[in-house]
Amino acid sequence: MAISKSALGSNQYQQIPDKLLVKVTRMHHLTEIQANEHHNNRATVRRLPNHRYLVVSTQEIKTSRHHANRSQNPNDLMQTFKRLRYLINNNFDGSKDERFLTLTYADDVTDPRQISHDFDCFMKRLRRRWTHLDYLRITEPQGRMHDGRPVWHYHVLLKGVGYIANSTLAQLWGHGYVKITKMTTIDNLGWYLTAHLTDIPLQQGKQLTDYQGSRPIATKIVDGQKKAFIKGARLQYYPTHMHLYSASKGIKAPKAQFMPYEQAKAHAGKLVYAHNTTIETPTFKNHIRTEVYNAKR
Repeated sequence: MAISKSALGSNQYQQIPDKLLVKVTRMHHLTEIQANEHHNNRATVRRLPNHRYLVVSTQEIKTSRHHANRSQNPNDLMQTFKRLRYLINNNFDGSKDERFLTLTYADDVTDPRQISHDFDCFMKRLRRRWTHLDYLRITEPQGRMHDGRPVWHYHVLLKGVGYIANSTLAQLWGHGYVKITKMTTIDNLGWYLTAHLTDIPLQQGKQLTDYQGSRPIATKIVDGQKKAFIKGARLQYYPTHMHLYSASKGIKAPKAQFMPYEQAKAHAGKLVYAHNTTIETPTFKNHIRTEVYNAKR
């Protein structure tokens, strides 16, 4: 299956018809609208035992391909980051009871089981202060290896907490450097954080001896200054079967609705992002347009 993205307005969905039925996902002040040229309501593949699957249209049985790291399966990654963006934007909007934490280690830690255990202990200590807090935990590789394995740290979004000093947080974590980042100036946390998860600062990337592949460069504004990043460079450090994130029970995914386009965009705010995607197989082709509106702008 081939998937290609194009710039704003390069296919027939440059103007979505007002009466067209579209998929609408609302998350606080953000609204995402997805318009499909065709709707496929039937499964195209069926899973079989022993890592095989059946192609329904042709009745062919094929074997699933295995990947060494997450960067080798871009379609799967697209869906993973989309789900993560939805969770972030549906549950966090920079309110006073929310915090964005970075938890690191003084020494290189490469065992995912150890960092998971350390985080569970950290949450138990936090819940002694705020019994009803919720969290969204994001596991991130540092962008380098130690003895052939990625070095890990955490980004954590908290909800339902009060003021906490950086020194107190460091004591509760107990394993290394910590940071609390303000979220009040970021009005699309999902896009901001998921972009950070995939890219590596150029200066850091120049020092990597284990980095493989090309190095597409993007410029971003960080703390008021322009900085260059290697796009997607961090993805190769994620093992294939490792979960990128986890959340407490109070973190809820948004529910999508279907409605006419003119109704969906009413009171949605300013159009801040749009792209067109073409999905093509030997027997099927679909054009999809995604638009994101921001009611704060």
